[in-house]
Amino acid sequence: MTKVDFYILADQQLEKRLDFACRLVEKAFNSRCQICIQCNDTEQAEAVNKLLWEFKQTSFVPHTLHSEDSQSPVVICTEGQMPNEFDVLVNLADKIPSHFTRFNRVLEIVIQQDHILATTREHYKFYKDRGYALNNIDMRM
Repeated sequence: MTKVDFYILADQQLEKRLDFACRLVEKAFNSRCQICIQCNDTEQAEAVNKLLWEFKQTSFVPHTLHSEDSQSPVVICTEGQMPNEFDVLVNLADKIPSHFTRFNRVLEIVIQQDHILATTREHYKFYKDRGYALNNIDMRM
């Protein structure tokens, strides 16, 4: 069954959420996982794509925007797109992707911004009501 981790940050800025997502993706990639980053739209996907190249000068995380024939271990997707056979889903989207159960782990990143708090609370309730294993990692300390 899919495990769901909620990373709770003290930050309010969306940029901090994306930066933290890049760090999680780097860690998962270094653990030899295949990762899908789910975004709301093309604009957010492009921002994540750019940030993965720039977030850390000493890091290289091979990634690509979604395409049907992508062989990259990290794929950035928008609604309706999904790579096959991936291990980890980093959900930055407002909606929970319908295909989330295909992943071993789902990572949700919470920041202290009203819209994100409301959205991730809804996600938490959705997963909990369906009996998924939930883990809260409080990064505010």
